[in-house]
Amino acid sequence: MALVAQTYFGDFMTDRFHNTSLLLLVILAAGLAIGLWALGASFLVQPLSAGGVTVTKSIAALAKDALFVPLKPLMYALIIMSIASSVAISRGGMGAKFVRVFMFFVGFSLLGMILAITAFSVFSGLPILPDPSTIGSASADLKQTSFAVKIYGVLTSALMISIYAGLFFGAALKKINMGEAADKMSDIFIAGFRKFLQYTIPLAVFGSITLALNKPGGVETLANLFPVLLPYFMAMLLVWLVMVIITSVIQGRGVAFVLNAILPQALVAFSTSSSMATLPATKIACDQLGANGDESTPFFTIGATINMVGTLIGLLLLSLYSMKAFGLEFGISDMIIVGFQSLIFATAAAGTPSASVVLLQDILVSQGVSAEYATYVTGLIITIDTLILDRLRTVLNTQSDSMSTANGLKLYYRTPKTLSVD
Repeated sequence: MALVAQTYFGDFMTDRFHNTSLLLLVILAAGLAIGLWALGASFLVQPLSAGGVTVTKSIAALAKDALFVPLKPLMYALIIMSIASSVAISRGGMGAKFVRVFMFFVGFSLLGMILAITAFSVFSGLPILPDPSTIGSASADLKQTSFAVKIYGVLTSALMISIYAGLFFGAALKKINMGEAADKMSDIFIAGFRKFLQYTIPLAVFGSITLALNKPGGVETLANLFPVLLPYFMAMLLVWLVMVIITSVIQGRGVAFVLNAILPQALVAFSTSSSMATLPATKIACDQLGANGDESTPFFTIGATINMVGTLIGLLLLSLYSMKAFGLEFGISDMIIVGFQSLIFATAAAGTPSASVVLLQDILVSQGVSAEYATYVTGLIITIDTLILDRLRTVLNTQSDSMSTANGLKLYYRTPKTLSVD
């Protein structure tokens, strides 16, 4: 009887934990880290030892590593599985409808790239990230990377290799008619990945804040992260406004009509911080914009995976600020390279909270930033990413999905014969 009661209580607590908002868990983790730091609990950043011999990392470092050590391989496995299952279940061509929808996916993403570079240029003087010397990365070791080496680094990065592997793996699965099974496995993987993040993101926030606060100037380092909201919000707001205006023109309705259709979806996206979790609200938004919800489903579902204009803006801005803090010199051509790299990486990012943060490391290393500093920056960014940055990205990602789908279908039915029909 005691064992049954214990099992029931354990299941009950686990269910309660997974039903708790990730935002609330992150706030609690951040509050705990700040509270313990205020109480002088510096032992959290001291390496654990036994008998005078250091045996392992500090508690704070272990908490941070609970997310960042397994996140990369899990993310790459998820990318391979997702792309492979999509290829394996694909039938025929994309169709005339999707071509039109895809035009908006790409168009809005390119607009996001331009406005992100503009926002960085306007606010490039913000001291958001610390000098690499604060973590022992000597600026004397800095080496400028040539254009050809940067391109090679992009094409041969671990993420790009995962994308190539996904395409080949998908073709193999399709050859043996395993598409449906692969698709189910991909859904299971994504569900498990979300549960994994529910545990590890709060731990990473606790560890990262604890480590940062216990460094000299730690409070200032964390406080300096928040000004990134200025260019972040500026770029995303401008892209969103242009999307709303374009949608209003194409739909032949006023701006108020578009806002009434998409604002409820935005609230769901902000609260869940997940493109996948927002899919039901996206369907309703498409329906409210005049596109049949059932007909729209395949397009905005694909968009939840590949149409990540908000993620593109986030990766691009954070990459540029990190490169500047590290001491790299770069011009507009370099920013465009990072922009297209962010576009590719955003497309491959999972539609789950803060999962794209780890991809920042790949971009930075390929651009000449040391792996040590790239890891340090990623740990800092996670402290505010789940609180606000990822939520802004998700809102823009999902709004682009619904408006791109509705606009593409509207153009299709206006001129259905300009492309071969589905």
